Amino acid sequence: MIKTFKRLAAVVSLSLIISIVAVPCAVFFMSTQTVSAAEVTGTTETGETAGSVTKAYRNDKALSKKQDDTTAQRAQNFDAAKKEATEVASEVEVKPAAALTQSTEYLLDIANPDYSYEGRAISITGYDRDVLERLVMGEAGAEGYIGCCLVAQAIRDTMVNDGYKTVEAVRTNCGYQATLSRTPNSDAKRAVEFIFDQGGAAVQHDVIYFYAPALCTSGFHESQEFVVQYNNQRFFDRW
Repeated sequence: MIKTFKRLAAVVSLSLIISIVAVPCAVFFMSTQTVSAAEVTGTTETGETAGSVTKAYRNDKALSKKQDDTTAQRAQNFDAAKKEATEVASEVEVKPAAALTQSTEYLLDIANPDYSYEGRAISITGYDRDVLERLVMGEAGAEGYIGCCLVAQAIRDTMVNDGYKTVEAVRTNCGYQATLSRTPNSDAKRAVEFIFDQGGAAVQHDVIYFYAPALCTSGFHESQEFVVQYNNQRFFDRW
């Protein structure tokens, strides 16, 4: 009996020893396998991540190069256009203001221009403008645009020099005889705009008097300073 008990105790002790040794080893082995798997997995993921980063870097580099090429091409196009514009500009002749002729400022050249003379704009509206357009039409409606401008200038210069405030005052005080019944044509209206609204002038000289030699003779007019003849009318300034 005692021997049997001793054998049983020996078997139990041996089982305990094996359990004490085997369990930690098994735990260690499983732990090692888990770590290895994690390392392998981690290595694979890191490799994939590194691959993605490398691919993105290459894409960004390619895009950057494309943008640089586009910028360089635009710069070359700009330089070429600038060079072409400079070459074209060098072929254009630019005249200084002093080179402009008298005909660019006045409608007619005259033998005795007054270089101190300048046109002057005068605002004419309402009834007085209607009288002005009709008076120009009556005096020079058949003389064309320049003839109308000369008559309009005579009216304007008389107002400026003699201090008349209205066209009607000039008409009634300075011997104008033309009818006001004729409807102004485009030449008369344009002449009024040029002389009165824009301050233009047909000639570079004061014009005060005028008459038509084909219709009458006038020693008085001929005694004044002759300025210009246009078609059937002669224009004068007072001495």
